[in-house]
Amino acid sequence: MQSDKPEPTEPGKVAERPSTSGAAEENTPSVETADADRPRGISAVAVLWTFGKCLGALLPVYLAGYYRVSTSLLVCGMMVYTGWKHAREAKEERLRSAIQLLDNEEEYAFRKVSKIKRDLPAWVNFPDVEKVEWLNKVLQQVWPFVGQYMEKLLVETIAPSLRASSNHLQTLSFTKVDMGDKAMKVVGIKAHTDNDKGQVLLDLYISYVGNAEINVEVKRYFCKAGVKGIQLHGMMRVILEPLIGDVPIVGAVSMFFIRRPKLDINWTGLTNLLDVPGLNVMSDSMIMDAIASFLVLPNRLVVPLVPGLHVARLRCPLPRGVVRIHLLEAHNLAAKDNYVKGVMAGLSDPYAILRVGPQTFTSKHIDNTDSPKWGEMYEVIVHEVPGQELEVEVYDKDPDKDDFLGRTTLDLGIVKKSIVVDDWFTLKETPSGRVHFKLEWLALLPNTEQLEQVLKRNESVTSMTSKPPSAAILVVYLDKAEALPMKKGNKEPNPMVQISVQDVTRDSKTCYTTVNPEWEEAFTFFVKDPHKQDISIQVKDADRVQTLGSLTIPLPRLLANANLSLDQWFQLENSDTASRIYVNTVLRVLWLDEDRISSDVSSDLAAGLSKQLAQQTSPHSSFATEGLLRIHLLAGQNLIPKDNLMGGMVKGKSDPYVKINIGGETFTSQVIKGNLNPTWNELYEVILTQLPGQDLHMEVFDKDVDMKDDFMGRLKISLKDIIDSQYTDQWYSLSDVKSGRIHLVLEWVPTSSEPDRLDQVLQFYSRQSYQNKAVPSAGLLFVFVEQADGLPVKKSGKDPKVGVELTLRKMSRKTTVCDRTTSPKWNEAFCFLVRDPREEVLIVKLSHSWTLPIGSLVVPIKELLSEPELVLDQWFHLDGASPESQILLRTELKMLIPSKCPGATEKAKITAASDPAAAKRHQETDTVLRSSSVDIPPVETIVSSVTLDERVNVKKTEVDVNEEKMEESHSPAITQPPHTSPDLTFASEGLLRIVLLEAQSLVAKDNMMGGMVKGKSDPYARISVGEDVFKSAVVKENLNPVWNELYEVVLRPQSGQDMLVELNDKDMDKDDFLGRFRVSISDIIRSQFIDQWYTLNDVKSGRVRLILEWVPTVSHNDNLDQVMQLQSRQSYQNKAVPSAALLFVYVDRAHSLPFKKSGKEPKAGAELVFGGTTCRTKVCDRSKSPQWGEAFHFLVHDPKEEMLIVKLSSAWDQSMGSVVLPVKELLSEPQLVLDQWVHLDGASPESEVLLRAELKILETKMTEVPKPSSSGSKKEVLIPPAENTTKVLNKEDTSSKHPTNTSSSVSEQPARLEAKVDTFPSTKVVEEPTNKDEHHTRSHAAVKEDFEAQQVQAEGPGLGDLAQATVTSFPADTLASAEVKEIPKVCPSLPAHTAPGPNFGKQGVLRIHLLEAQNLVAKDNLMGGMVKGKSDPYVKINTGDVTFKSHVIKENLNPTWNEMYEVVLSGHSDQGIMFEVFDKDIDSDDFLGRFSTKLNDVIRSQYTDQWFTLQDVKSGRVHLILEWVPTVSNIQKLDQVLQLPSLQSYKNKAVPSAALLFVYIEAAHSLPLCDRSTNPQWNESFYFIVHDPKQQVLVVKLSSGWDQPMGSLVVTVKELLAQPQLVLDQWFHLDGASADSQILLRAELKILSSKLVDMIGAGTLPCAGSGNGQVKLSLSYASKERKLIVIVHACRGLLSQSKDGIDSYVSLMLLPDKSKATKKKTAMKKKDVNPEFKERFEFDLPEEETRFRRLSVSVKNNSASFRSRDVVGQVQIELAQIDLMSGVTDWFTLNDEAE
Repeated sequence: MQSDKPEPTEPGKVAERPSTSGAAEENTPSVETADADRPRGISAVAVLWTFGKCLGALLPVYLAGYYRVSTSLLVCGMMVYTGWKHAREAKEERLRSAIQLLDNEEEYAFRKVSKIKRDLPAWVNFPDVEKVEWLNKVLQQVWPFVGQYMEKLLVETIAPSLRASSNHLQTLSFTKVDMGDKAMKVVGIKAHTDNDKGQVLLDLYISYVGNAEINVEVKRYFCKAGVKGIQLHGMMRVILEPLIGDVPIVGAVSMFFIRRPKLDINWTGLTNLLDVPGLNVMSDSMIMDAIASFLVLPNRLVVPLVPGLHVARLRCPLPRGVVRIHLLEAHNLAAKDNYVKGVMAGLSDPYAILRVGPQTFTSKHIDNTDSPKWGEMYEVIVHEVPGQELEVEVYDKDPDKDDFLGRTTLDLGIVKKSIVVDDWFTLKETPSGRVHFKLEWLALLPNTEQLEQVLKRNESVTSMTSKPPSAAILVVYLDKAEALPMKKGNKEPNPMVQISVQDVTRDSKTCYTTVNPEWEEAFTFFVKDPHKQDISIQVKDADRVQTLGSLTIPLPRLLANANLSLDQWFQLENSDTASRIYVNTVLRVLWLDEDRISSDVSSDLAAGLSKQLAQQTSPHSSFATEGLLRIHLLAGQNLIPKDNLMGGMVKGKSDPYVKINIGGETFTSQVIKGNLNPTWNELYEVILTQLPGQDLHMEVFDKDVDMKDDFMGRLKISLKDIIDSQYTDQWYSLSDVKSGRIHLVLEWVPTSSEPDRLDQVLQFYSRQSYQNKAVPSAGLLFVFVEQADGLPVKKSGKDPKVGVELTLRKMSRKTTVCDRTTSPKWNEAFCFLVRDPREEVLIVKLSHSWTLPIGSLVVPIKELLSEPELVLDQWFHLDGASPESQILLRTELKMLIPSKCPGATEKAKITAASDPAAAKRHQETDTVLRSSSVDIPPVETIVSSVTLDERVNVKKTEVDVNEEKMEESHSPAITQPPHTSPDLTFASEGLLRIVLLEAQSLVAKDNMMGGMVKGKSDPYARISVGEDVFKSAVVKENLNPVWNELYEVVLRPQSGQDMLVELNDKDMDKDDFLGRFRVSISDIIRSQFIDQWYTLNDVKSGRVRLILEWVPTVSHNDNLDQVMQLQSRQSYQNKAVPSAALLFVYVDRAHSLPFKKSGKEPKAGAELVFGGTTCRTKVCDRSKSPQWGEAFHFLVHDPKEEMLIVKLSSAWDQSMGSVVLPVKELLSEPQLVLDQWVHLDGASPESEVLLRAELKILETKMTEVPKPSSSGSKKEVLIPPAENTTKVLNKEDTSSKHPTNTSSSVSEQPARLEAKVDTFPSTKVVEEPTNKDEHHTRSHAAVKEDFEAQQVQAEGPGLGDLAQATVTSFPADTLASAEVKEIPKVCPSLPAHTAPGPNFGKQGVLRIHLLEAQNLVAKDNLMGGMVKGKSDPYVKINTGDVTFKSHVIKENLNPTWNEMYEVVLSGHSDQGIMFEVFDKDIDSDDFLGRFSTKLNDVIRSQYTDQWFTLQDVKSGRVHLILEWVPTVSNIQKLDQVLQLPSLQSYKNKAVPSAALLFVYIEAAHSLPLCDRSTNPQWNESFYFIVHDPKQQVLVVKLSSGWDQPMGSLVVTVKELLAQPQLVLDQWFHLDGASADSQILLRAELKILSSKLVDMIGAGTLPCAGSGNGQVKLSLSYASKERKLIVIVHACRGLLSQSKDGIDSYVSLMLLPDKSKATKKKTAMKKKDVNPEFKERFEFDLPEEETRFRRLSVSVKNNSASFRSRDVVGQVQIELAQIDLMSGVTDWFTLNDEAE
C-alpha cells in the first residue's frame, strides 16, 4: 500500500513550495520533524552513494587521460560547472532568505492578530451595546480612592454599628481592607431611547473580577475570617431621573439588577468553611439574597443628587403595567411515569411553575395526561420593560422528585407592544411538548372613567383558580412615622408595620430602638373591587405582641381624589396623641386597551392578512436577462522562455499561468512547471449582461518566486463578437510578445425555459472533466427578493433591522439591511449557477443585522421544474418565525443548453459538413497538434473522437461517420468515451472441461512384510494446465480406482499448450510415481470432445480414462434452460458443478470520484467480487479519473441468480463506491453485452465507472452421464423428452422468483434440513467455496418420472432424520426485490397449517448488563507478599448451559466493565443465575467472590438495577442490571427498539436484540428422488435472535445426509412485519427441487419490549456510575468571525480518589497543532466532583480546516499527588463528525487517557 504522506522536497525544488496547496504546507513540517527525530547513524546506501559520486567525479579525468583529450576542455568544463553551481547556490540562498523572512512575517502577523482578537471586549458580540472604554479608564484611575472610601466606611461606620448590635461582637474590628488594583469594568452600555422623555434609561454590563482582600477579627473568640477575591457579573439598569433644568441636570440615579447577578466569593480564615461543597451554595445564595434585598427588582438603590426629592417615589416607582397570564393548556408533553418497574409506560401528572422576577405561581397538577387543560389565570406586576421575562417550567408531579418536562421564556416587552399574545410556545430542553398561553397587557389608568367597564368585563372572566380578575392595583408607599409610644419599661420599641388589603397582608422591615422609624418601602396589592375594600395599617413592635398604633383607609376615599392617590400624614389610632405615620397610597385601574389590538399587534395573523399585499413581484425589465459565458482554456504553444540558467548563459523555459478578467471577475489558472507548450484544460464560467463595450482580457505570466512574475503576452476579445458567434474554438495569438498563442473555446451558452433537455444535458456534462475540477452549470437561477411582512419584533420590543441572505451550495448573497420595520422592502435581484436542479436547494435566511435569526425558507430547485416557464412567484411562509411572517420573492430557472450537446445541433452538423473553411481549420488544428512537442496525457485529449455504439443496428455511411467525427472534434470539453475499447483478444477465452473418470492396471507400489508380500497403491492424479493445477482425491488400496471428478479451466488458445497428467501413490514419506502423459490443447480444441483411455508413460502398465471437452461459447441465451437442466443432472465426487456460462468483464476507467477524507485525490483501485472469486485491478496514481484498462473472467453457474460486485476504493482502505450488476440483466441485452457508464452507489452523484460485461453461454456436447467402465457400458442419457422439458421449464418459471443458494441433484441420502438466519447482512457473497473451482449454484428441478429407474444407488451412512440450526450471512440487497410466492394449492390429505406444541414461542430474553464492581479483595502481592497489590478481576456468568466471561480489568479493585449479554430462556424456568468473580493470574485464578439470583425473581421484577454483595469473601459488590425482556406480537415499538444500538454501546461490542424469530418445521412432501422417504416429518422448533428484522433473512436448506442438496427456501423477516400477529404459517415451494416439492413451516416473529425503550425519551439509559465521569460541552462555528466556539458548561460524576472531591479544571487542545494558541483551560473548581464552569472559549480556525481537526478535552485534577494521575478523563471529538453550523450541546463521556 502506498503512503499518503508527501515526499520530501529536493533541494533544487525549493522554489516550488509557495505554489503548493495549504495542506501540503501543513504536512511539510511534520515530515521534516519526523526526519529530524530519526536516529543518526552510518547508512550503507549513503556510503555507496558517496563512493559513487567520487567515482563519477574521477571518471572524466581518467577518460580524458586515457583518450589523450586536451586539458583545456576539462578546465573549461570545470569552469562551467563551477559557475553553474555558484549561481545555483546563490539562488537557493536568496530563496531561503525570502522564505525565512516570509515565515517570520506570517508568524509575527499571526501573533499580532491573535493578541488583538484576545483583547477584544465583549461588546463586540452585541451590536446594540456600545463600548465605554473611557469609563473603564476613569474607573481604573479612581479605583484606589474607592478603596480608601470603602476602608473608611467599613472601619468608621460599619464596624461601630456591628459592635453595637451585639454583645458578642464588641471586639470586632477590620484588620485589613484592600480593594486591590483590579477595578470593576463596564463591558458595554446599551441606551434605551423609546422610554419616557423625563428619564434616561441605561443597561450597564458589569464584570468585576477583583483581588480585593478584607479581613475581620473578633478578638474575644480568637476568630479570624475574611474574603480574598470576588467575582460579580451581571446587567445593571441605571435610570437617571428626574431630568431638571439646573445643574447637575439629573436629580437622582437609580440602580438595580433586573435579574440576579452571578457571584463567586473566595472565603478565607474561618469562613473558608463556606467553600465546602453544599455550604458554598448556601453561603452564596444567602449573600445573593442580601444583595437582592436592595439591588434586585423590585428593590432599587437610589442616590439623590439634589435636595428636596421624594426619594421614596424614586425608590419605589409605580409599575410599568400588569400582565394577566392565562395558562390554558399543553400538548404532547413527555411521558415520565412508568408502571410495573418500567414494563408499562404511562403518561405524566403535569403542572407548571411561572416566574416573573420574584413573583412565582404554581398551577394545579393534572393526573395521567400528556395534554393537560389548566384554564388558570394569574396576574403579575411588571416593573421594567424591556427587560423582565416570563419564565415557565413544566414538571411531572411525583411522590419523590418531580421530573422536568421543559421550559420556555417570553420577553414581556413583546406583550406590552402587542397588548394581547395568544399563541403556543414550544418547550425547550425536552424532546416534545408545547404550552398554550394568552397574555394580556393591562395599562394603569389614573382615573375611574373605565372602572365600571372593567368590573363588568371581569364578571365574564372565569378561571379554574377561582380567583376573579383584579380591577385595579394599589401601591402603598410606607415612608416613616413619628412619636410612637414607648414599650413597657419605658424602652424604645422596634417598630414594624403590617399592611392588609382584604386577605393579603404584607410586613415591612423592622427599625430597631427608635420611636421615629423610617421604612421607605412600597407594597403592591391587587384590588378586586375598589368600592368595597379598605387598607388596614397596624404598627407593631418586632415581637408582634404590642400594637403601637393602627390606621384604616377606605379605598373609596382614593376614588374621590383626582389622581386616585393620598399622599399625607395620618393620625394613628390606639396610640399616643402625637403618633402619626406618613403614607402615600396610589390606586390605578387596570385597563385592557382592545382598540389598539387590531391596529398595533404585528403578531396578530388576522391583522396581517387584512393588509392589501401585492400577490406577485414586480421586478425591473432587465431581470433574468443575463447570460453565461463559458471559457475553456485548453493549451498554449510557442510561449516565450523566461527562466534563464547559469546567469543567463543557458536559456531555460517558463512556468506559465493565465489571468482572465471580464465583468469584474478574475480567474487564475494553474501553473504548468517548465513548459512552453502547456496544457491547462480548465473551465471557467461567468454570468454577464449583454451591455456593449465589455471585453475579455487575458494575460499570460511566468511564475517566479523571488521576483515579480514575468509578462508573456496578452489578448483582448470583444464580448459582442463572442455573443454573435455563440461558439468559438480557435487559437489566439498573444500580443506584445514575439511569439505564443493560446487555444480557447468561448461559448455564449443559450438558455431555455423548458426542462425537457435536462437529462441529456446532465449526461453530456458527466462525460467531461477538467483539471481545475470545474463542473459545468446546467442552469441559471434568478432570484428577486421584493419584500417581507409580519416579521416578529425583537425581544427588546423593537422592530428588527432585517437583511436577507441567499445561499445555494457554497455561493452566498446578501441584501442590504433595512431600517427598523416588520415589513421591510428590498427589491434586489441575484443570480446563481445551478449544477443539478434536481439536487440543489435555495436557502433564504432573514436575520436582524446578520446576528439574530428571524426566519428561513428552503426552496428545492426541482420544484421549479414542474412550474410553468420554470417560474415561482408568490408569498412564502417563513420557518422559525411567527405564523404570519412571510416573504415575497420570485425564483426563475433558465436551462443552459450547450451548442455541442448531442441532439442540440442537428442543423449545425450539416453546416459543419458543408463549410470548407471549417474543415480546413479542423485539418490545420489537427496538423498543429500532431507536430507539437507537448506531451499530452491520455486523459487530456484536446481533439476527441466518437466511438460508435456496437448495439446500434442502424448502419451509417462513411460520409456520415466522417461528418460526425468532424463535428465532435471541435468539442471544447475533455469528453469521456461513451463505451469501452478493450483489446481484440478480450473475451476470446474458452473453457476446457476435464472429467477424470477412472484408471486401470496401475503399478502396485505398496509392499508389506519387507517386500515379501505385494500390496497395492493409493493412487491420486495431478493435472496441470498452464498455471492451474488440480489434485484429485486419494483412492485407498486400489489399482483400478474410480474418481469421477470434474475440473474446469478458462484458457486462451495458444500454440504449444499441453495438459500434463501425473499419477502418484500416496505415502507417508514420499509419494511414489505411477506414470504420466501429456495431451495437446490444440488437439482438444480441434476435436471439441474426447472420451478416451490414455496410456501412462515411464511405467510398466496403467492407463487413465479422461473426458476432455473444449466447450464453445455463444452470445445468445436460447439454450440456457437446457444447459441448466443438464447441469442439474450431473454429479461428481469432488462436488464440482459444471459452469453454464463465462462472464468477461473489462474495467476501463472512472471519473468524478470523491476526494479522500484528507482532501487528497484518491489512489483508486477496483475490486471485482463474483461468488467466492475476487479479482483486483492495479492501483492508479492519485486522480479523480483513473484509468485501468484491465480484463477479467469468471465462471458462471446460474446466470439468473448470480451477480457481479465492483468495489472502488482508495488503496484498498477507503471505500469510494460500488456497483452491483446482476448477471440476469445481461440476458435481456443484445449479444448479452452491457457496455456503458454505470453510476457508483455510495459515492458522489456524478461518480461513474465505465465497464463492459459480456456473457458467453457454454454449449456443451456432453449429453450423457459419464460412467466408469466397471459399472457397465450402459450410459444414462440426460436429455428429457420434449413434452416433459416444456412442462418442467414452465414450472421453473413460476418457482424461480425466490433467490436461493443451494444446488440440488440426485438424492443419495435421507432428507435432512438446515435452517439459517443471517445476523450480519452485507453485500458479500453468502459462503466461501471450499476450493477455487467450487461455486454456488441454483439448479432446476429434475424430471423424477423419467429417470427414477436409472439412478445409481450408493450406500449411505443412514443418519436418520435430523434438523440443525446455524447462523450465516446473506446479502440483504439481493433479496430486496424478492417477491412472495402464491400459497400453493394443498392436497386434501395434507394439513393446511402447522400444529406446534403449547410451549412454542413462549421464550423470552434475559439481558444481563454487567456494569462495575467496588471494593474487591486484593489478591496480587508484590515482593513476596510484603507489599499489598491489587487484582485483575473478571466475571463468569452461568445460567443453564450458557456461560459468559467478561474482559479482564488490569490492576483495579473498582473495575468498570460495561458489557452486555443476552440468553434466550423459557419464562417458566426456576433455574438460577450464578455470578463468580476471579482474579486473573498466570497459573491459577484467585477467587474473589460469588453470588446468585433466581430467574423467577428477575422475571417477576422485569427490570432490576442493583448492587449485589459478593459472598464467601471479606468485601466487594457488583453492579448489575438484570432485565427480563418480554415479547409482543406488534411492531409499534420496533423503530424505538432499533434505535437502541445507536444510543448505547458496550465494551464487548454487543448489540441489543430487537426480536426473536421462532421457526417450527413440521413436514415436507414430494422431495426429489430418494430411496427412503420423499415425505419426511420433523416436528421440531428453533429460535433465532434477530437484530434488524428489516434486513435479515431466514434460509432453509434441505439435503440428504448433509451432503446432497435437495432444495432451499428463503424467507425475508421483513415479510413477517406485514403479516397479522407477525406469523407466517403455510406450505412453501422449495427452490432447486422438483416443482411439487414443498415444506410446511411456521415462522413467528416476536418483538422484544424492553424497558430501555422507555428510557430513551427520559434520557436515563443506564451507564456505569463509577467511570471517569462526563463533561457537558457546546460546540458551534461562527462563520462570520471564522471561529470555533467551545462552551464548557459543567462536569458530573468525576472519579475521585478521596472523599473530599477534587480540584478540577478542564483543558482544551485543538489537535493536531499543539501550540499555545490551540490550548485553553478553565478556572479551577475546588473540591467538587460535579463542578460548573460555564466558560466560553474561541479558536481561530478557517471553516475548511474544521474537518481535519479534532478537539481534545481533558478534565484534570489540580490536587493530584505524585502517586495518582492528574488526568481524570479525556474525550477526543472529531470536528468532522459534529454539525458545527447548527451547534451541538451534549454530555460527553470521559475515557481513560490511554484511550
